[in-house]
Amino acid sequence: MTGKFRLGTLEGLNLEEITEMWNRCWRGYYYEMSYLPFHMKVWLDLSKVYLQHSVAIFEGHKVIGFSLLSVDGTDGWIAGTSIDPSYRHKGLFAPLLKTQLDQARKIGLKRIYLEVLEQNYAYKVYESVGFGHIRKLNVYRAISDWKRYDQPVRFRPLDMVSLEQYFRYRRAFFCPSWQRKEEYLSRYGRTMPLLNSSRTAGALFTNEKNTLLLDVWSAAGDGATEVMADVFDRIVQSLTLLNQPDDSITFFLNQLGICPSAIQFEMCMKL
Repeated sequence: MTGKFRLGTLEGLNLEEITEMWNRCWRGYYYEMSYLPFHMKVWLDLSKVYLQHSVAIFEGHKVIGFSLLSVDGTDGWIAGTSIDPSYRHKGLFAPLLKTQLDQARKIGLKRIYLEVLEQNYAYKVYESVGFGHIRKLNVYRAISDWKRYDQPVRFRPLDMVSLEQYFRYRRAFFCPSWQRKEEYLSRYGRTMPLLNSSRTAGALFTNEKNTLLLDVWSAAGDGATEVMADVFDRIVQSLTLLNQPDDSITFFLNQLGICPSAIQFEMCMKL
């Protein structure tokens, strides 16, 4: 790191500064990442980001690269990391990550997780600093033509249950990524948890007018057909499902010809 740049934390930056930093550094990404301040606040709260433990590269007072750290017990998650497009290819990303990892060690974290798009060169940098591949995650982002596919056989609607019941049955069959862990999903507040009659499949929606699918899982193919029939019946505009591992749900969607709009790799590093 040259004398032109310095490393520090994001503590003390206000919401407008964080939003400006985020939008500028993600400019030109593979899909739209810009936020309004309100959405930025929601993301920070949902992700449980600790700005005092998140790091940045500064040029003067300007943030030209950042890493947001989410903390849950002794586990951490990189909730977003990027370099301003004007400062890329200058060897800044690896020092940024190493500083974030040092910060994570200082606060006693034992593992750090992240997800990265398969086509993103950052994948190689993550490997170079010690992150290992866990699994592939499928991303279905705003697929608006799902209604043209043949609908699955109709089953009785899913049962509405408590969030506690939903998570209790899900634990036996599903290993979620960070954004679909119980603690993360619980921070949405009002949700609609649903299970099939045999309690082998379920879905979780936000309890809003334009219902958003937060989570879906199934133990086997029959349950996938059952739960996705209900999902297709409820979604209003488009099918969006983030970070779905290869399982009976993705197999069911593939059978309908519904392919992921992106593939991510889940990665982890033990500290």
